[in-house]
Amino acid sequence: MKIQYHDKWLRIIGYPLLGFILRHFGEYESIGSLMKQPLYYGDLLWNTLLVALSWEANRWLIMYLDTQYSWISQRFQRFVIQVFGSLLITVPLVASMIYIWNELIINRPNNFNTGYLLVYDFPLTIVFTVLVHMIYTGMYFNQFYAYTIEGLHNRVRELETSVAGVKSSSDLIKPSGYRDLLIVNYGTSSVPVQTNDIAYIYKQNEVSFIKTADGKEYTSSSSLENLEELLDPVTFFRLNRQMIGNIKAIKQFKSDASGKLVLEMLPSFSEEVTVSKKKAAEFKTWIGKKI
Repeated sequence: MKIQYHDKWLRIIGYPLLGFILRHFGEYESIGSLMKQPLYYGDLLWNTLLVALSWEANRWLIMYLDTQYSWISQRFQRFVIQVFGSLLITVPLVASMIYIWNELIINRPNNFNTGYLLVYDFPLTIVFTVLVHMIYTGMYFNQFYAYTIEGLHNRVRELETSVAGVKSSSDLIKPSGYRDLLIVNYGTSSVPVQTNDIAYIYKQNEVSFIKTADGKEYTSSSSLENLEELLDPVTFFRLNRQMIGNIKAIKQFKSDASGKLVLEMLPSFSEEVTVSKKKAAEFKTWIGKKI
């Protein structure tokens, strides 16, 4: 998912606002008095430019890190790299901009000194940088969870459409009358499952459990007898009283001393699966001729 930051108006308003705050931070003269000084407007313009450059540099860093480190799965790495990266970008940029304006352009002596930077400019730079990163991090999570919720809603709608369509459509019934798809239960939801994906169906405590080839498990209120009538006998076989198996789910089988068949299923089943001696010949005919 690519995060898009819709921050045009935020930046348009934020640059001059933060530039104004930066100019007046630590200022003792009133605004009325400052407005009479032509240099005041130069300070405002330069501070606004400083904020814009710093903001854009940090914005570029944030967008780059979005492609490399996820706030969702790599939160610690993202936090550490973003903190140090923002400091390495912002502090030299702000210091150089202050020096160029005060020492080289307007020749304001003693303004660029260590004490002034540590007391005023450096703390304010940290505050502004943290604020910008908090805003974009909030936008990141807001957009991520909005996409996630939208995806879940779309998935629910797809399932509802599938369920509604299956209940009213005969297209999912083969010409032979057997089903290509069954509506089963997953918790409190109804879920459509392709019959080709079903590995086996077994009964436990009068409940029918449907196990798919990928290991997922569903339930059905229908009995094994009713489900057997819906399934193609070319693909499915009633192995015993407790189970119906898909031919693709039978990994191997062997005869025991009594003549019954012991099957190994895929996915594996928690109990021994057998076919009685009486049905062994029918099972072997169904599964295919030994060569």
